Amino acid sequence: METEKNTLRETVYRGNSLIPFYSYNQNWNNFTLYLHWHNEFEIIYVEKGSIIYTIDTVSTKVSEGQAIIINSGQLHSAHTINGEGSLHHALLFDLNFLNSTINDPCQNNYITPLLNGDFRFPLIIDENYIWGKKVIEEVKEILDICSEKQFGWEIGIKASLYKILSVIARENKFIVHKVSSASSLNYKISVIKKTINYIQNKYTEKMYIEDLAKQANMNPQYFCRFFKANTGKTIVDFINQYRIEQATKLLKNGDKKISDICFEVGFDNFSYFIKKFKEYENVTPNQYKKQMLNKI
Repeated sequence: METEKNTLRETVYRGNSLIPFYSYNQNWNNFTLYLHWHNEFEIIYVEKGSIIYTIDTVSTKVSEGQAIIINSGQLHSAHTINGEGSLHHALLFDLNFLNSTINDPCQNNYITPLLNGDFRFPLIIDENYIWGKKVIEEVKEILDICSEKQFGWEIGIKASLYKILSVIARENKFIVHKVSSASSLNYKISVIKKTINYIQNKYTEKMYIEDLAKQANMNPQYFCRFFKANTGKTIVDFINQYRIEQATKLLKNGDKKISDICFEVGFDNFSYFIKKFKEYENVTPNQYKKQMLNKI
Protein backbone atom coordinates (compact mmCIF):
# COMPACT_ATOMS: atom_id res chain seq x y z
CA MET A 1 0.00 0.00 0.00
CA GLU A 2 1.41 3.41 -0.95
CA THR A 3 0.22 6.70 0.48
CA GLU A 4 0.78 10.31 -0.45
CA LYS A 5 3.29 11.86 1.92
CA ASN A 6 1.08 14.77 2.98
CA THR A 7 -2.11 12.81 3.53
CA LEU A 8 -3.35 9.39 4.48
CA ARG A 9 -4.66 8.97 0.97
CA GLU A 10 -3.62 5.77 -0.73
CA THR A 11 -2.03 6.26 -4.15
CA VAL A 12 -2.08 2.75 -5.58
CA TYR A 13 -2.79 2.70 -9.34
CA ARG A 14 -6.52 2.44 -10.06
CA GLY A 15 -7.19 1.55 -13.68
CA ASN A 16 -6.97 4.67 -15.84
CA SER A 17 -8.69 8.01 -16.38
CA LEU A 18 -11.15 6.47 -18.84
CA ILE A 19 -11.97 3.41 -16.73
CA PRO A 20 -11.54 4.51 -13.08
CA PHE A 21 -12.06 1.00 -11.77
CA TYR A 22 -9.83 -1.62 -10.17
CA SER A 23 -10.32 -5.14 -8.83
CA TYR A 24 -8.11 -7.57 -6.94
CA ASN A 25 -8.18 -10.88 -5.05
CA GLN A 26 -6.18 -11.46 -1.88
CA ASN A 27 -5.43 -14.53 0.20
CA TRP A 28 -4.55 -13.29 3.68
CA ASN A 29 -2.93 -15.28 6.46
CA ASN A 30 -1.96 -13.47 9.67
CA PHE A 31 -2.10 -10.13 7.84
CA THR A 32 -2.71 -6.51 8.82
CA LEU A 33 -3.82 -3.74 6.46
CA TYR A 34 -2.65 -0.45 7.91
CA LEU A 35 -4.89 2.56 8.48
CA HIS A 36 -5.45 4.59 5.30
CA TRP A 37 -8.12 6.09 3.07
CA HIS A 38 -8.80 6.69 -0.60
CA ASN A 39 -11.28 8.63 -2.71
CA GLU A 40 -12.69 5.53 -4.38
CA PHE A 41 -15.59 3.52 -3.02
CA GLU A 42 -14.61 -0.06 -2.20
CA ILE A 43 -16.63 -3.26 -2.01
CA ILE A 44 -14.92 -6.24 -0.36
CA TYR A 45 -16.51 -9.68 -0.64
CA VAL A 46 -15.21 -12.36 1.75
CA GLU A 47 -15.30 -15.80 0.11
CA LYS A 48 -13.51 -17.72 2.88
CA GLY A 49 -12.68 -17.01 6.51
CA SER A 50 -13.31 -13.78 8.38
CA ILE A 51 -11.70 -10.34 8.54
CA ILE A 52 -11.99 -7.54 11.08
CA TYR A 53 -12.42 -4.17 9.36
CA THR A 54 -12.17 -0.94 11.33
CA ILE A 55 -13.87 1.94 9.55
CA ASP A 56 -13.82 5.43 11.06
CA THR A 57 -12.81 3.92 14.44
CA VAL A 58 -15.64 1.32 14.49
CA SER A 59 -14.66 -2.37 14.16
CA THR A 60 -16.82 -4.87 12.27
CA LYS A 61 -16.32 -8.58 11.62
CA VAL A 62 -16.92 -9.56 8.00
CA SER A 63 -17.47 -13.29 7.60
CA GLU A 64 -17.71 -15.76 4.74
CA GLY A 65 -20.61 -14.86 2.45
CA GLN A 66 -20.65 -11.21 3.47
CA ALA A 67 -19.37 -8.04 1.85
CA ILE A 68 -18.46 -4.68 3.33
CA ILE A 69 -18.66 -1.32 1.58
CA ILE A 70 -16.18 1.45 2.36
CA ASN A 71 -17.38 4.89 1.35
CA SER A 72 -15.16 7.52 -0.21
CA GLY A 73 -12.76 9.09 2.27
CA GLN A 74 -13.42 6.74 5.17
CA LEU A 75 -10.45 5.81 7.34
CA HIS A 76 -10.07 2.05 7.38
CA SER A 77 -7.77 -0.78 8.38
CA ALA A 78 -8.17 -4.55 8.57
CA HIS A 79 -6.64 -7.68 10.01
CA THR A 80 -7.17 -11.41 10.02
CA ILE A 81 -8.37 -13.19 13.16
CA ASN A 82 -5.95 -15.28 15.26
CA GLY A 83 -3.76 -16.00 12.26
CA GLU A 84 -6.60 -17.67 10.35
CA GLY A 85 -6.55 -17.52 6.57
CA SER A 86 -9.06 -15.63 4.47
CA LEU A 87 -9.83 -15.10 0.81
CA HIS A 88 -11.49 -11.90 -0.30
CA HIS A 89 -12.22 -10.01 -3.50
CA ALA A 90 -12.32 -6.23 -3.75
CA LEU A 91 -13.72 -3.73 -6.22
CA LEU A 92 -12.60 -0.11 -6.13
CA PHE A 93 -14.31 2.48 -8.28
CA ASP A 94 -14.56 6.21 -8.67
CA LEU A 95 -18.27 6.98 -8.59
CA ASN A 96 -17.69 9.61 -11.26
CA PHE A 97 -17.46 6.58 -13.57
CA LEU A 98 -21.27 6.44 -13.34
CA ASN A 99 -21.82 10.17 -13.83
CA SER A 100 -24.39 11.29 -16.37
CA THR A 101 -23.75 14.28 -18.64
CA ILE A 102 -27.33 15.39 -18.07
CA ASN A 103 -29.17 15.99 -14.82
CA ASP A 104 -31.45 12.99 -15.08
CA PRO A 105 -33.20 11.43 -12.03
CA CYS A 106 -30.43 8.81 -11.63
CA GLN A 107 -27.84 11.55 -11.34
CA ASN A 108 -29.88 13.89 -9.14
CA ASN A 109 -31.43 11.31 -6.81
CA TYR A 110 -28.56 8.87 -6.29
CA ILE A 111 -25.17 9.64 -7.88
CA THR A 112 -24.87 13.27 -6.79
CA PRO A 113 -25.96 12.63 -3.16
CA LEU A 114 -23.40 9.79 -2.95
CA LEU A 115 -20.65 11.99 -4.40
CA ASN A 116 -21.54 14.82 -2.04
CA GLY A 117 -21.57 12.51 0.97
CA ASP A 118 -25.27 13.08 1.66
CA PHE A 119 -25.87 9.37 1.03
CA ARG A 120 -23.63 6.52 2.07
CA PHE A 121 -23.66 2.87 1.10
CA PRO A 122 -24.74 0.42 3.81
CA LEU A 123 -21.83 -1.12 5.71
CA ILE A 124 -22.56 -4.86 5.56
CA ILE A 125 -24.01 -6.82 2.66
CA ASP A 126 -25.11 -10.35 3.59
CA GLU A 127 -26.03 -12.96 0.98
CA ASN A 128 -28.41 -14.57 3.49
CA TYR A 129 -30.78 -11.71 2.67
CA ILE A 130 -32.43 -11.59 -0.75
CA TRP A 131 -31.28 -8.06 -1.53
CA GLY A 132 -27.78 -8.81 -0.22
CA LYS A 133 -27.54 -11.91 -2.38
CA LYS A 134 -28.47 -9.82 -5.43
CA VAL A 135 -25.73 -7.29 -4.67
CA ILE A 136 -23.11 -9.99 -4.15
CA GLU A 137 -24.19 -11.71 -7.38
CA GLU A 138 -23.40 -8.46 -9.21
CA VAL A 139 -20.04 -8.23 -7.42
CA LYS A 140 -19.21 -11.75 -8.63
CA GLU A 141 -20.39 -10.82 -12.12
CA ILE A 142 -17.98 -7.87 -12.14
CA LEU A 143 -15.12 -10.10 -10.99
CA ASP A 144 -15.86 -12.53 -13.84
CA ILE A 145 -16.00 -9.66 -16.32
CA CYS A 146 -12.65 -8.33 -15.10
CA SER A 147 -10.96 -11.72 -15.39
CA GLU A 148 -12.20 -12.32 -18.94
CA LYS A 149 -12.19 -8.74 -20.33
CA GLN A 150 -14.08 -9.67 -23.45
CA PHE A 151 -15.21 -6.98 -25.87
CA GLY A 152 -17.75 -4.80 -24.07
CA TRP A 153 -16.37 -5.52 -20.59
CA GLU A 154 -16.48 -1.83 -19.65
CA ILE A 155 -20.22 -1.73 -20.31
CA GLY A 156 -20.68 -4.86 -18.22
CA ILE A 157 -18.92 -3.32 -15.22
CA LYS A 158 -20.96 -0.15 -15.48
CA ALA A 159 -24.21 -2.10 -15.84
CA SER A 160 -23.50 -4.19 -12.74
CA LEU A 161 -22.54 -1.13 -10.68
CA TYR A 162 -25.83 0.50 -11.67
CA LYS A 163 -27.62 -2.72 -10.74
CA ILE A 164 -26.00 -2.62 -7.29
CA LEU A 165 -27.17 0.97 -6.84
CA SER A 166 -30.65 -0.02 -7.99
CA VAL A 167 -30.96 -2.91 -5.52
CA ILE A 168 -29.74 -0.81 -2.58
CA ALA A 169 -32.04 2.08 -3.50
CA ARG A 170 -35.08 -0.17 -4.01
CA GLU A 171 -34.53 -1.70 -0.57
CA ASN A 172 -34.09 1.77 0.92
CA LYS A 173 -30.67 0.80 2.29
CA PHE A 174 -28.78 4.01 1.51
CA ILE A 175 -27.77 5.77 4.73
CA VAL A 176 -28.58 9.47 4.98
CA HIS A 177 -25.35 10.97 6.28
CA LYS A 178 -25.68 14.15 8.32
CA VAL A 179 -22.30 15.80 8.75
CA SER A 180 -21.74 17.76 11.94
CA SER A 181 -18.35 19.38 12.43
CA ALA A 182 -18.94 19.30 16.18
CA SER A 183 -19.70 15.59 16.36
CA SER A 184 -17.48 13.41 18.53
CA LEU A 185 -16.75 10.96 15.70
CA ASN A 186 -15.69 13.65 13.23
CA TYR A 187 -13.45 15.16 15.88
CA LYS A 188 -11.79 11.78 16.50
CA ILE A 189 -11.26 11.17 12.79
CA SER A 190 -9.84 14.66 12.33
CA VAL A 191 -7.31 14.17 15.14
CA ILE A 192 -6.27 10.73 13.85
CA LYS A 193 -5.78 12.01 10.30
CA LYS A 194 -3.77 14.97 11.58
CA THR A 195 -1.62 12.66 13.72
CA ILE A 196 -0.84 10.21 10.94
CA ASN A 197 -0.18 13.07 8.55
CA TYR A 198 2.42 14.29 11.05
CA ILE A 199 3.95 10.80 11.28
CA GLN A 200 4.14 10.48 7.50
CA ASN A 201 6.02 13.77 7.29
CA LYS A 202 8.34 13.10 10.22
CA TYR A 203 8.91 9.32 10.24
CA THR A 204 12.52 9.65 9.06
CA GLU A 205 13.31 11.81 12.09
CA LYS A 206 13.29 11.20 15.82
CA MET A 207 9.75 11.78 17.09
CA TYR A 208 8.60 12.61 20.59
CA ILE A 209 5.22 11.87 22.16
CA GLU A 210 5.13 15.45 23.43
CA ASP A 211 5.28 16.82 19.86
CA LEU A 212 2.58 14.44 18.63
CA ALA A 213 0.36 15.37 21.56
CA LYS A 214 0.95 19.07 20.97
CA GLN A 215 -0.23 18.96 17.36
CA ALA A 216 -3.39 17.23 18.62
CA ASN A 217 -3.85 19.85 21.37
CA MET A 218 -3.73 17.18 24.09
CA ASN A 219 -1.44 16.37 26.98
CA PRO A 220 0.84 13.36 26.32
CA GLN A 221 -0.92 10.94 28.66
CA TYR A 222 -4.40 11.67 27.32
CA PHE A 223 -3.14 11.64 23.72
CA CYS A 224 -1.66 8.13 24.13
CA ARG A 225 -4.92 6.83 25.60
CA PHE A 226 -6.95 8.55 22.88
CA PHE A 227 -4.88 7.10 20.04
CA LYS A 228 -4.93 3.56 21.44
CA ALA A 229 -8.69 3.69 22.11
CA ASN A 230 -9.50 4.85 18.58
CA THR A 231 -7.00 2.91 16.46
CA GLY A 232 -6.41 -0.21 18.56
CA LYS A 233 -2.66 0.46 18.52
CA THR A 234 -0.28 2.40 20.71
CA ILE A 235 1.28 5.41 19.04
CA VAL A 236 4.73 3.79 19.26
CA ASP A 237 3.45 0.61 17.61
CA PHE A 238 1.84 2.63 14.83
CA ILE A 239 5.04 4.59 14.15
CA ASN A 240 7.10 1.40 14.09
CA GLN A 241 4.65 -0.28 11.70
CA TYR A 242 4.70 2.70 9.37
CA ARG A 243 8.50 2.76 9.35
CA ILE A 244 8.67 -0.97 8.64
CA GLU A 245 6.18 -0.52 5.79
CA GLN A 246 8.50 2.10 4.26
CA ALA A 247 11.44 -0.25 4.77
CA THR A 248 9.69 -3.02 2.80
CA LYS A 249 9.31 -0.63 -0.15
CA LEU A 250 13.01 0.20 -0.09
CA LEU A 251 13.91 -3.49 0.12
CA LYS A 252 11.69 -4.22 -2.89
CA ASN A 253 12.77 -1.32 -5.05
CA GLY A 254 16.51 -0.98 -4.60
CA ASP A 255 19.87 -2.43 -3.67
CA LYS A 256 20.53 -0.34 -0.58
CA LYS A 257 22.20 -1.94 2.40
CA ILE A 258 19.77 -3.09 5.09
CA SER A 259 21.65 -1.05 7.69
CA ASP A 260 21.22 2.08 5.56
CA ILE A 261 17.50 1.39 5.16
CA CYS A 262 17.17 1.02 8.92
CA PHE A 263 18.37 4.57 9.57
CA GLU A 264 16.68 6.02 6.49
CA VAL A 265 13.22 5.06 7.78
CA GLY A 266 13.83 6.56 11.21
CA PHE A 267 15.19 3.76 13.42
CA ASP A 268 18.30 4.63 15.42
CA ASN A 269 19.10 1.09 16.56
CA PHE A 270 19.82 -1.67 14.04
CA SER A 271 19.02 -4.56 16.41
CA TYR A 272 15.67 -2.99 17.30
CA PHE A 273 14.92 -2.53 13.59
CA ILE A 274 15.58 -6.23 12.92
CA LYS A 275 13.40 -7.21 15.87
CA LYS A 276 10.47 -5.04 14.77
CA PHE A 277 10.77 -6.06 11.12
CA LYS A 278 10.51 -9.72 12.05
CA GLU A 279 7.61 -8.95 14.41
CA TYR A 280 5.55 -7.29 11.65
CA GLU A 281 6.69 -9.22 8.57
CA ASN A 282 7.43 -12.65 10.14
CA VAL A 283 10.83 -12.72 8.42
CA THR A 284 14.09 -10.82 8.82
CA PRO A 285 14.87 -7.96 6.39
CA ASN A 286 17.45 -10.15 4.66
CA GLN A 287 14.96 -13.00 4.23
CA TYR A 288 12.37 -10.52 2.95
CA LYS A 289 14.82 -9.15 0.40
CA LYS A 290 15.65 -12.66 -0.84
CA GLN A 291 11.93 -13.45 -1.18
CA MET A 292 11.44 -10.35 -3.32
CA LEU A 293 14.41 -11.27 -5.54
CA ASN A 294 13.01 -14.78 -6.04
CA LYS A 295 9.74 -13.28 -7.31
CA ILE A 296 11.50 -11.36 -10.07
